[in-house]
Amino acid sequence: MKSLTKLLLLGVAVATVACLSACQSNDKKNSEASKTSSASSAAPTPDATSAPASSAEEVSVEKDLLNGKWRQTDATNGDWEWTFDGTGKCHLTGITTGFETDGTYVLDETAKTVAVTMDNWSDPKTYEFTLADDILDLKEKYSHYHLIKQ
Repeated sequence: MKSLTKLLLLGVAVATVACLSACQSNDKKNSEASKTSSASSAAPTPDATSAPASSAEEVSVEKDLLNGKWRQTDATNGDWEWTFDGTGKCHLTGITTGFETDGTYVLDETAKTVAVTMDNWSDPKTYEFTLADDILDLKEKYSHYHLIKQ
């Protein structure tokens, strides 16, 4: 019985060594395959004829027709300056009152309206607009701006 147990233990030991050896061999093969695969999937290097990539490539953004600074000088309502960035952000300054606020706008050229939401306003306002040369008129139920492009 003792010799049978010894044979069984010896067999288990041999099988374990064989298994460990095979596992190490497979790990080595997988590691080499991984290195080869990652090297081949790396980005190709540019050839001598290709232009070098610019570190700060300029992206052209089309500006809308309200882009710029617009000013109203009015003895009754004071002097106001609107700044539209051409992409949906705006700023309103009451030059004579010291009022200032940032906001956003959505321009609908087809309907000739501009919806303005300002940080310091309780509600957004939708203005009908007309634009002729350097004159921008914004009309809303309770306010009207006659602005000249600066």
